[in-house]
Amino acid sequence: MKTKYLLYGLVAALLCACGSDDDDDASTAYTFEQAEVPTWRVDLTGNDEAPSWTAPDPAMFESSMFIMVKLQDELAPYSTADDRLTVFIGDECRAVPAEPNRDEDGNVFFVLKIRGNSTDRSVHFMLCYYSAQLHQIFSLSGQESFASELTYGVDEDFVPPLLKGCKKYPVQQQLTVNLPANVPFTPADGDIIAAFVGNDCRGVGRVGQPFTVFRTTSDETLQLRYYSTVQAGFYRLLQTLTMNEDEEQVVTLGF
Repeated sequence: MKTKYLLYGLVAALLCACGSDDDDDASTAYTFEQAEVPTWRVDLTGNDEAPSWTAPDPAMFESSMFIMVKLQDELAPYSTADDRLTVFIGDECRAVPAEPNRDEDGNVFFVLKIRGNSTDRSVHFMLCYYSAQLHQIFSLSGQESFASELTYGVDEDFVPPLLKGCKKYPVQQQLTVNLPANVPFTPADGDIIAAFVGNDCRGVGRVGQPFTVFRTTSDETLQLRYYSTVQAGFYRLLQTLTMNEDEEQVVTLGF
């Protein structure tokens, strides 16, 4: 149990939430546009420069712990050889910035050797990942104690939710979109749901399955678009989503 709480203490403080209007208030208006299958995607690019993280001096520390981190599937396609991952305790870099390793299935892993002392108790941990292609640093933090000689992430994947540390979109939610009984098309497996702020895509998913919606502030409202493979076009719903304090939101489209 100590191991579990230590590692997930790195990410415990970063959960964000939002919600939507009640279904009874949803607009039933929409527009339709013929189109090829859209390439909707969230723009995660930032403007962070490559960090100059400095490896710790081993002579300054009593012991070490080892963690193997698996990169989130959503970030793995952007990974390049110039990516780096490290850990800070307080303001001090405690691990040699790790380079990515990719297996034959496309999974990306980082191996960290974190330095520490017996006095590192109830300290501020911060896991920092730099994506060279996205030009962005993703950071997750929490309070915990250093665990000497710990090895974690080898027998079971450790996949910290680094997207929760996205500075560009600090407010995030899990959204599930359902269809009403009557819709002007025949639903198909290839259909796509997307959430937008204006023309800025903020999340892409499938009907009935939760997906992440990214927002810059908690007062942004969203509109949904639905691509129908049968109709070969997308419906732009005028139904809007507003925010509440729920970690997960379920909404039914209004046609």
